[in-house]
Amino acid sequence: MFADASPLVAGNDVKTSGVKVGEVSSLSVHNGQAHVVMDLDPATLPLHRDAKATVRPVSLLGERFVDLDRGSASAPILEQPAVIAAENTDSSVDLDEVLNALDAPTAHSLAALLTTLGEGVRGQGAKVDAAIAELGPAMTQTGRLARMLDRQNAVLTGLVDRVEPVSEALASDRGRDLDRLVGSTESMLKAAADNRRALDESLAQLPGTLRKAERTLGRLAGVADAATPALASIRPVTNNLRDISTELQRMADATDPALASLQPVLEHAESLIDEAAPLVETLGSAGRDLRGVAASARPVAERLMDNLRNVLNFVRYWALATNGYDGLSHYFRANIVVNPESVTGLVPRPQDAGREAADSKRTPSRPPAVGEDASNVTGLTRDQEQSLVGQLLGGL
Repeated sequence: MFADASPLVAGNDVKTSGVKVGEVSSLSVHNGQAHVVMDLDPATLPLHRDAKATVRPVSLLGERFVDLDRGSASAPILEQPAVIAAENTDSSVDLDEVLNALDAPTAHSLAALLTTLGEGVRGQGAKVDAAIAELGPAMTQTGRLARMLDRQNAVLTGLVDRVEPVSEALASDRGRDLDRLVGSTESMLKAAADNRRALDESLAQLPGTLRKAERTLGRLAGVADAATPALASIRPVTNNLRDISTELQRMADATDPALASLQPVLEHAESLIDEAAPLVETLGSAGRDLRGVAASARPVAERLMDNLRNVLNFVRYWALATNGYDGLSHYFRANIVVNPESVTGLVPRPQDAGREAADSKRTPSRPPAVGEDASNVTGLTRDQEQSLVGQLLGGL
């Protein structure tokens, strides 16, 4: 189906890629469109839904043929009878149609141009042919350039879109903004030219500055290497900082009431310190004497601690004895080592036996026996108590 199939006639060729594959068998009109029936070689089939047909001229004499494109293999196949829709058909523009579209002055000018061109190339066919042959590579490169520009069309369009606001901004206010920009640039360049000497001196000092910066960076790298293990060891703590801060907040919340009630305690403690100041001063003056007493008492305390078990047993058994009990019976049981050196005064010495006998003749009284001294709660005399304590303490 063609919108316009003139001047196509029955018997015209049907070609695909320049090869004849059939011919036009008939033409008719249906619903305002040209219905062209083509007989095709079976090898040309099948046709696909995106198949196209174009009426093209064979030469300037007006003969036509149908250029058939069978469509892409990925498109669905046209069902029989195969019909190519009008939107997939077209016809080329003839030269006479172009000439008929020109007005009289333009047509006369075009005729003069063609006449002059014919006279210019008359007898120069070989040169024109050579020129066309030389233009072939250039036209090929031009075609490649056109295809490349076509692929970059989106990029070029975006570039134009971005440049357009800048151009409009510079062109606004009749170009005064651009003038101001140029003036500012000129002032900046002039200032740079005036300060060229200072700039040169700065550039001359730049290598030294860079060397110092390099040394500083080297030291910094050493510090970084040394700090890396420390930071790695701190890392576990930093991971728990949130939990630590939460615990600290809880502790602060718990200690706030105590700290709030601490002020009266501190005031009372201050008064106690003021009251204790005279005592501390007195103890300070007596500190030297106390140190001497403590140094002297230390050996006694050490010996007492070494024999503490015996001392405590003595106190226990003596308390039981003074109450008439020893935990088992009503008798006081004691083991006494008869040794004049250690139990002085508790048992008479042999050399004193005669003297005590003589004394007993002169006076009817006798020394009190063990447990008979009623003036002491233990029933012993003072010498007997000291001797017994000395034995218990190891002869001190």
